Amino acid sequence: MERELTTRQVARAMGVSEASIKRWCDRGMIACGRTAGGHRRLPRADVIQFLRESGQRLLRPEVLGMPAGMGRGKVVLARAAGQMAEALEQDEFEQLRRVGFELYLAGHLARDIFDHALAPAFRAIGQRWQHGEIEIYQERRACEMCMQFLRELHRAMPQPAADAPYAIGGTLSGDGYTLAAHMAETVLREVGWRAECYGVGLPAATWYAAIEKTKPRLVWLSVSWIESVATFVEEARRFCECAKQHGVALVVGGRALTESVRQRLPYSAYGDNFQHLAAFAGTLWQPREASAAGGLAKKAGGRA
Repeated sequence: MERELTTRQVARAMGVSEASIKRWCDRGMIACGRTAGGHRRLPRADVIQFLRESGQRLLRPEVLGMPAGMGRGKVVLARAAGQMAEALEQDEFEQLRRVGFELYLAGHLARDIFDHALAPAFRAIGQRWQHGEIEIYQERRACEMCMQFLRELHRAMPQPAADAPYAIGGTLSGDGYTLAAHMAETVLREVGWRAECYGVGLPAATWYAAIEKTKPRLVWLSVSWIESVATFVEEARRFCECAKQHGVALVVGGRALTESVRQRLPYSAYGDNFQHLAAFAGTLWQPREASAAGGLAKKAGGRA
């Protein structure tokens, strides 16, 4: 799906007149640029942000490259985990995508979608695999579906500012679990950081090199699997010391980090959910206040 849309496309998606879209653009409610010929072009992520803030209905989501049929059923966090788990088990990516984007367009933050819907759904799939109720290929396929959804969610979010602080993260040697590390990246991007997941299963030495070269303000370490506690603690302590020497805040989290293991690591902060990660990032840096256009956007619904 193209990153920029015409006013006609957006009008069709919302079921309003093109004149209304142009008026909202002129009032600064929706960010837009101009082509060399003077035609308005609206970044897709900004259109989605407008929809989230204004409550404006999306009648033809497929025009924006979103799942057809969105908005026909009310999806709330309390039910979404079950719906997502069913989609993952049945290999129904479009259902997973629809539920996820309905939550997002309804105004739910990525961290809440992850903490209360997507992560619990994936854990349920993992537990079923461990108990022999589903095949390993189904668990792996479920992970790939989640990753595909995350990539689409990234494209739907506004790009972080060029001067926003930089954050990197991933997992240490032996930990090949990708999903939590990439969820952390998404959460940080949503709160305005230039966050990048550098990968999984990386030895401590290469993390040192990455920290020295990129000079991030924050590093996150996702820990979903520990094969040897002694080996992990030794490597993680060196990782922590490297971050400390460079004045980098280190956040650790993950289901494998028991209290006894955490007590042996000199990290900056620990989070047992993505809300904690977002909150800690907020103590280090806050993006500039939203422009008045954001407030105006909230009043736009129903005025077409």
